[in-house]
Amino acid sequence: MLFRSEDSLGRRAVSSVLAMTSDPFRVLGLEPAFELDPEQVRKATLVRSARLHPDRAPDPITAAENASVLAQVNEAASTLLDDLARAEVMIRIHGGPGPSEDRTLPDGFLEDILATRLELEEAVARGDDVGKETLRSWAEAEWTERRRRVAALIDRDPAPGDVELREARREVNRWRSEEH
Repeated sequence: MLFRSEDSLGRRAVSSVLAMTSDPFRVLGLEPAFELDPEQVRKATLVRSARLHPDRAPDPITAAENASVLAQVNEAASTLLDDLARAEVMIRIHGGPGPSEDRTLPDGFLEDILATRLELEEAVARGDDVGKETLRSWAEAEWTERRRRVAALIDRDPAPGDVELREARREVNRWRSEEH
């Protein structure tokens, strides 16, 4: 969404809400929420992309400006379609701690994940397809639980407080650790 105006000398000045924000929800014109329909994101991206396509610009300067904003639209869509990235944005929007400010993990998590990784290595070494499938199912269930827990902590009315945001941060830290 570009806003055009003329300055006192009659020159065109172009500003963009998109260029002034690092909030991907705002870039795409969506309400902030962790539980987000991917189709909503795709539709908002398509609408903005069509409006901003450089081929639709009246001149090369506008085309270059549109290309820059279009890159922000695509980056916003990519962020919102990624559950972990969207969780990070939601925590930031609500004023919660960033990953460098709070690296805590739930008690016992590191020991549990180490034991699980050892179990996986043993299953791979033995060629144990049933054991590998069991661990794959476990990992999928963990991902689903992390996603559910983060949504419950972040998508609330009234907005989450400090306690919920710190717990959401721990869950996201755990979730990110489980990915690796």
